[in-house]
Amino acid sequence: MKKVDDLFENIFHRGNSGVVSHLTNNSKKVKKGSVFFAIRGNKTDGHQFIEDAVKNGAEVVVLSDRKVADRYIKVYPDVTFIISDNIRKTQAEVANRFYDYPSKELKVIGVTGTNGKTTVTNLILQYLELAGKDAGIIGTIHYKYKEKIFASGRTTPDSIEWFYLLSEMKSRGAEYIVAEVSSHAVDQYRVYGTIFHGGIFTNLTQDHLDYHGTMEQYFQTKRKFFEYIKDTNSKGFISTNIDDTYGSRIYEEFCRYMNVISYGRNKKAEFRISDFVVDMKGVSFCYEYMGKRKKVKSELKGEFNIYNIAAAFSYLLKAGFDIEFLHYATEKLKPIRGRFETVEKDFLVVNDYAHTPDAIEKILVSLNQIKKNRIIIVFGAGGDRDKGKRPLMGKIAEELADVIILTSDNPRSEDPSKIIEDIKSGMKMKKKTYEIIDREEAIKKAIEIARKDDIVLIAGKGHETYQIIGDRTYYFDDLDVAKKYLEFRDENH
Repeated sequence: MKKVDDLFENIFHRGNSGVVSHLTNNSKKVKKGSVFFAIRGNKTDGHQFIEDAVKNGAEVVVLSDRKVADRYIKVYPDVTFIISDNIRKTQAEVANRFYDYPSKELKVIGVTGTNGKTTVTNLILQYLELAGKDAGIIGTIHYKYKEKIFASGRTTPDSIEWFYLLSEMKSRGAEYIVAEVSSHAVDQYRVYGTIFHGGIFTNLTQDHLDYHGTMEQYFQTKRKFFEYIKDTNSKGFISTNIDDTYGSRIYEEFCRYMNVISYGRNKKAEFRISDFVVDMKGVSFCYEYMGKRKKVKSELKGEFNIYNIAAAFSYLLKAGFDIEFLHYATEKLKPIRGRFETVEKDFLVVNDYAHTPDAIEKILVSLNQIKKNRIIIVFGAGGDRDKGKRPLMGKIAEELADVIILTSDNPRSEDPSKIIEDIKSGMKMKKKTYEIIDREEAIKKAIEIARKDDIVLIAGKGHETYQIIGDRTYYFDDLDVAKKYLEFRDENH
């Protein structure tokens, strides 16, 4: 049995002889020649599946429990067992080497923050493609390079899949990879060892406190991502939103060491944005940079998208892209699936991923800027996640919407009615409120009660095409459901 110091020698000596040919932390995916990482997670413990992994052909088992290793080494003397004090970090180190350090030949741009990651990554991808660059994307909607969609799943995949994707996209010709980097990904070493071209900080608002505990711990995890960048590429670029308190801290803590650009309305912002105009045609705003002031417009809707555009624009500007090109390309940007996605009838239906207090507030503020009549909001909150944000979401919805329909999101193992009660605890119940657990029925109700010039906001799932109830996942698409009942309404009017 070897310790982690001998890790590479053991694994890659075998690898060079053609024995080790595959990495996995799922015993069901083990095959002859696999390295199996027995990772302890929140719900399952990989140590319980070591026997299955060996029977399926694992040549090497990396684990963190010495007692378990001592027991199995006697039973399987032909298998190499390696002890790691930080198995997730070890997995990342092994995966990086296994896939031949792919980030060395790529420009990997990471976007982190509570809200806006998906939109900003997709906007950067559009900018890069408009500039004629070959670029891939790894994020919440999918993992994609050109027309090839590799998969979809977590915002940031685990380190084995992460380095596989970098390697595969590189082999297909990618020069850039734009990726969402979640706080869980940073904490769990999913991107550890990656050389980043740079990173973007959008904002930090309450979410994931079931995992991080406090906002300060949440921030420190996000901050660690920028430490990654500094440690792997001191010439890397950072763009940060200094209208956000935590974004301002990122600027102050890293501007002495790296190429940092700040954006926001703040007078101290290097890329300063002002004169916002928001309507159903899109947005327009002015920006000031290096003493010059220009106006730009986009068909993206919502004031929050001005910040998303500013994040992408300022980063690429700092990274050396021509300002006139960026100005031109901004007007060519297309909306993102599930982000302020609209269907227009005699009233407006908006489908948006907003599932945090801040995101709910931002989308409702934007809708209040354009509304002609009432705003009807349909939303819930995810089960087995940060419960503290639920009353905040209820409070904001009641303050900024006219009619509230509380429903299920992804309740998972929780009782949906109890989640609704948590949301209601932040409300004064002074506005018309419906409680409809079945999400389809809730959307149906919103369409039925909508009047001319109303806005129906369906919030929380956006691009997602599923609902998780208990331990089962069902097909569910908010926009498809809305369109179905819009058709019924048209037929009956």
